[in-house]
Amino acid sequence: MYRLHPPAESLRSYIENYWFVSHVPGEDVHLRVDVFVDARADLIFNFEAPYRREVIGGGGSEHDRSNLDAQRLVPIRILQHGAVRIVGVRFHLGGLAPFTRASIAPWSGRTPAPELVFGDGIRELESDLRTTDFEASARMIDDFFLGRLRLDGAQATFERALSALVAGDGRVLVNELADVAASSPRQVERLFARGLGFPPKTVGRVLRFQCALRQLMTDPGVPLGEVAANAGYYDQAHFVRDFRVFSGGVPRGYRGHYPPEVPNDFAPNVVVFVQDVDPPERRDWSGPPDPRTRGGKHG
Repeated sequence: MYRLHPPAESLRSYIENYWFVSHVPGEDVHLRVDVFVDARADLIFNFEAPYRREVIGGGGSEHDRSNLDAQRLVPIRILQHGAVRIVGVRFHLGGLAPFTRASIAPWSGRTPAPELVFGDGIRELESDLRTTDFEASARMIDDFFLGRLRLDGAQATFERALSALVAGDGRVLVNELADVAASSPRQVERLFARGLGFPPKTVGRVLRFQCALRQLMTDPGVPLGEVAANAGYYDQAHFVRDFRVFSGGVPRGYRGHYPPEVPNDFAPNVVVFVQDVDPPERRDWSGPPDPRTRGGKHG
């Protein structure tokens, strides 16, 4: 069973939603999710079956505890089998920054234990979430993050620069971001390192990839060269190279697979969440689980 819950109003600029996955008693769940690069983070409270996290085209690791799957620059595959119970927090791009006391850079591409990022108090939250229902869990998560929310001048500068980069689909120079944020290029670089773990140029690559992916899936008749140009790539070869790095596949494999009524700021993932022994592939958007399609993103 999948359920989504919005965060408190004052958290919605930073947290997309809370997502819950639970199995029916006696049910044997088979889960596979291919997660494209989007530079977002998920906090995952995993209460039952361990899962395997594989870098597509690389190595893998087993996870039997909760973790923060921090923003990364490689596509990953999540494999989970058996009894599944997960409570997840899906952050917006850059949304993790106001809840941490230190730079996010050391955690980029990693899966640290939650207390290393949020402090020991999150273990108490995890313990409480084990025994509470859906609505109570959402209220507890709200309370935790409202208590940690820190907004200051540096955060405001970071948000202005990031908003400008997103609005430009990643095609904004650092000097231009600095002008928008009323700051210096050097300060903007520092704020991105602290708040996202990546420089603006790298975040821009991710945004251009997502822009191209959306066009491929919504308008499959557009030639690849035009898709590349529309997304701001210098040439088609550069586009194909970045696409492979961030998705694990090639552009032609993703034509025309964008589902209806999907949020515009999400890149789809290839998702399987069925009870069959040999389940068919399903394509879904890279958000938390969606009950309409029986698929979803598991960070």
